[in-house]
Amino acid sequence: MNNQHSPSHNQFWSLLSKKLAKEANPEELQELHFILLNNPDLHHQADMLTEMWQQETKTNRSEDEAAYMRHIMKHKDEFFVEENTEETNDIESGIEESNGVFRSLFKRKSLTIFSFILFIILVGGAIYLFTQKRTVALVAEQAISSVVTKNGSRTKIVLPDGSQVWLNAGSNLDYNNSTFNKELREVSLNGEAYFDVTKNPEKPFIIHTKKMDIKVLGTVFNVRSYSDEKIAEAALIKGSIEVTLKDRKDQKIILKPNEKISISNEEPKAEKKPEKITSAKANPVRIPQFEVNDLKPNPTYNIIGEIAWTQNKLFFEDETLEDIGLRMERWFGKKVTIANESLKNVHYTGNYENETLEEVLLSLKLSKTFNFRIGNDNVVIY
Repeated sequence: MNNQHSPSHNQFWSLLSKKLAKEANPEELQELHFILLNNPDLHHQADMLTEMWQQETKTNRSEDEAAYMRHIMKHKDEFFVEENTEETNDIESGIEESNGVFRSLFKRKSLTIFSFILFIILVGGAIYLFTQKRTVALVAEQAISSVVTKNGSRTKIVLPDGSQVWLNAGSNLDYNNSTFNKELREVSLNGEAYFDVTKNPEKPFIIHTKKMDIKVLGTVFNVRSYSDEKIAEAALIKGSIEVTLKDRKDQKIILKPNEKISISNEEPKAEKKPEKITSAKANPVRIPQFEVNDLKPNPTYNIIGEIAWTQNKLFFEDETLEDIGLRMERWFGKKVTIANESLKNVHYTGNYENETLEEVLLSLKLSKTFNFRIGNDNVVIY
């Protein structure tokens, strides 16, 4: 664009200040009109400052002028001495006083206009910077797609590359629209999701979780990584995945079909390095706890527990009531509190599909008696 269409900020603010001070000539007014005509984004700033100027003028102009004149007359001797140091002695005292007041007013007016120009330049610059930063923030925000499932709900989404993802309750999946499926296909997961990834060897699919990163080319698998659970898991149904632990980035773990990796979300235990003879004390090294196991269907229910939720089944096998409480909380969308500490470590196995929360609790208490109270949005077990 040429300079007419892209004026400097100083040019715009200077013309606007002259217009507001009623000192702009017809050519300058026409130039300002042309700038606003070709730069609609400046209209808001011009309107806002015009409104501020008019409001300030109505409320403060007369009072300010009267106060200023009282101040001038009160201290006229001080002002006139300073202003008249180079005046000739043959000037009448009345003329000196008038000229002194005039010069003072002229300087004040010039200073006021200059201050106003400086003020609106600063305000305009601040508005411009804020607008630019806000625009960048909005663009960055709009680039991120976030899919969230609340407790008590599950959803299925299709990613831009055609990969399908089923999100369990209380989960969220994020990915960047501007970079996804360019060179890589990257997503971040907090919660549980079942992935059916479209095969594309040239664009690896990577899932980032709190404890591990999972790299795949095309496969079907389940990832469970809730921040409030003790264990994070990745279970492979078919294909191949490469798991990298966040605490051991130099170690790659390759899973085969029907295998799963379980990683502790708790602080890893400290193990000591072998002490050398010259060493008085060795520093402890924290090693993350994980293990790889085969996926085995439960013989009673003939179901693979890690993916039972994808079949709309609430399944748990030899799990504590404390862990089951978290499952039920997400499954039914009600806050679960276990008031009796002795109940938290009682283990249960169960498989439920269409049962209500009350029916599940009644079934569980057959193994070990407990009481419960169901409210509108919570349940207490005691």
